[in-house]
Amino acid sequence: MSDASDPLDPFDDDPLARPPVVLASAVGRSELDAVRLILDEEGIPAVVERRHDVDPPDWVLLVAEAAGEDARRTLENRAAVASHLDWDEVDVGSPPDEVRDVLAGAGRIRRFNAVVRVAGTVVGLLMLALAVVAVVATLIT
Repeated sequence: MSDASDPLDPFDDDPLARPPVVLASAVGRSELDAVRLILDEEGIPAVVERRHDVDPPDWVLLVAEAAGEDARRTLENRAAVASHLDWDEVDVGSPPDEVRDVLAGAGRIRRFNAVVRVAGTVVGLLMLALAVVAVVATLIT
């Protein structure tokens, strides 16, 4: 009934109407979001979606079929440029004030966490001892 050269086929007229293609897949969403941002900088629209039809479910990066080759070429170019960087020589500058404040308070946070862990253990052991005393007192009386 339907011929491949049917002039009413919407996919023949508009390449953006074709189903999207999977450009990449990953277990976590964050790495695909980073790739999506790279494509967005180049003006290539992309979407990160959860794929539930596989076991275990994972995340996929989808681009329009018409933009698939451009997206692949962009990512290959970025990977080629990044492979030539010597990251030991890159100066990232000084951290912002908010980051310095968090790093300065990290020691206090570690000490507070240690105190809470020790206090929680002591309180738990005291509750256990009181429970044993209550059981013994119940058996005696």
